[in-house]
Amino acid sequence: MKNFDFREILAAFSRFFPKALLVSLTNSLRGVKVFSTAGMLLFSLILDFSAWLPFPCKVLAMFLQAGVLVKLVFEERYLQLKFRRLSWKKKLIPIALFAISLLFYVEKGLILHAIWEGLTGPMAKPYQAYSIIFFSASLLIYVLRFNVVAGLFSRISLKPAQTLLMGFVVLILIGTLLLSLPQMVIDPSKISIIDALFTATSASTVTGLALGPISEFYRPSGLWVILVLIQLGGLGIMTFGVLFSLISHKRIKLHDEVALQGVLETESIGTVRKEIGLILMMTFSIEVVGAFLMWVFLPEGSSFFTAVFHSISAFCNAGFSLIPSNLEGYTGHIAINLTIVFLIILGGVGFPVLNNLLSYPIINKGRAAWRLSFHSKMVLSISASLLFIGTIGLYLLEYNNALAGLSWFDKWLAAFFHSVTARTAGFNTLNLGSFSGASLFLLMLLMWIGGSPASTAGGIKTTTFGVMFATLRAMLRHREEVSLFERSLSPLAVKKSISIAFISSALLAIFLLLLLATEEGSFKALMFEAVSAFNTVGLSTGITSSLSPVGKVIITLTMFVGRIGPLTLAFSLAERVSKGKYTYPQERVIIG
Repeated sequence: MKNFDFREILAAFSRFFPKALLVSLTNSLRGVKVFSTAGMLLFSLILDFSAWLPFPCKVLAMFLQAGVLVKLVFEERYLQLKFRRLSWKKKLIPIALFAISLLFYVEKGLILHAIWEGLTGPMAKPYQAYSIIFFSASLLIYVLRFNVVAGLFSRISLKPAQTLLMGFVVLILIGTLLLSLPQMVIDPSKISIIDALFTATSASTVTGLALGPISEFYRPSGLWVILVLIQLGGLGIMTFGVLFSLISHKRIKLHDEVALQGVLETESIGTVRKEIGLILMMTFSIEVVGAFLMWVFLPEGSSFFTAVFHSISAFCNAGFSLIPSNLEGYTGHIAINLTIVFLIILGGVGFPVLNNLLSYPIINKGRAAWRLSFHSKMVLSISASLLFIGTIGLYLLEYNNALAGLSWFDKWLAAFFHSVTARTAGFNTLNLGSFSGASLFLLMLLMWIGGSPASTAGGIKTTTFGVMFATLRAMLRHREEVSLFERSLSPLAVKKSISIAFISSALLAIFLLLLLATEEGSFKALMFEAVSAFNTVGLSTGITSSLSPVGKVIITLTMFVGRIGPLTLAFSLAERVSKGKYTYPQERVIIG
């Protein structure tokens, strides 16, 4: 291909730019072929982002970018030859990048047409953002073709914790890109990448914090995207990864099975695939029943999608609602309250407990052999205790405040509902902004503990809290052995619990400090927001919509780390513990 001579074009701009700069540009660009992939990307970039060039230059840039997409499809070395040695999972990355490039190329064309029609103001910002996304995705595909990059990429082997981390990152990025499309929102002029990132993170981490009523901002297509993010984030990326392996009849790697065994509490490595199959079956069965009940109990005229959305949101402990005021208009509605409550509890106790309970034989035959596992005893007893304490506490603390004006039964129902939803669900039937400081602190304690392991809930988990409580009780009784339900707990379990609680508390303190340094508001409201975000709860006193862009980013990171941190740590601790080749001599430490 003949090289393009830039000197003739740059001569026209010589009166506006220094000669040395033009010479440097000429020397740098002289070797670039116009109709190579790099050349078309480069020239279309210049045409797309040059503010002084007329509108037809952007049209020319679109033609060049169409050429880039055609070359990426039909040049074998880009999408096939260079990636043929990659695993099927890694081959999905260039394919996904190409899909992103194609999607945002189409969006750029639609916005360019809107700008041509005269909608310059509201559509200029999205056009620039979509151009950046298009160029980034196309450039990544181009870079992946280099031998050095392709070789390094093919040798990358992620551990389970890293796979989980990258899975959530990819899910959030895809959700952000989709939610930033004009077709997803009611008013395209209000599109914001930061707001889309916030909502996608909140949905993927099943938190439930929202910058406003999602039903008033997103179209049905955007609501479907949020619902899919909730479902994928609630069950976990690796769970669906195993599902895809089951469908494609591919084997799961041994170290992945070991990690999943530790997290799911399965009896042996060989039962991991079976357990995940049961998890998916239980999930979809419970959500279908919940959707049917919500459809029956919601007011006449409510769509079936609204029932499905609330069922999945409740079971995944997300807390997103299509009702602008959440569930504040249903404070005394027994059926809706109890349906949401039981969906939250079923999603929060964990799949090992559900599996253990569902294995109970209905007929007398086999009942003698069935037993409630030690893990199930811990989860059920601690969960019941927390629900009881939370209900009594909220009833007493808010009797003459937020609960005033309700009947005695509605007061108990509202106190019980918020005791349940504080365990990382995020629904509310009362305005939390009217709660007293003592009630908010009680809710923060419940949020910090959260749900149970291998569930859709967040927090440090009930078993972690139970082990810490048993350790404290053993110390107060001057007993070396830590025990619960006439069973001793291993020192490793104690170390894991203390590690998770300490790391979670330290990370929460850091994010709270950042939030206090950047946001204006009361300490009580900001602390409640930080605790709710970190433990993926979604309850708020009403300050979420007033956060600054920096505050939105901090809360986004808080939700992400709060969801990924304990899960990643759980995967890491589930792996085999390495023993050192030597031990150091012990020394006395003065404590207390």
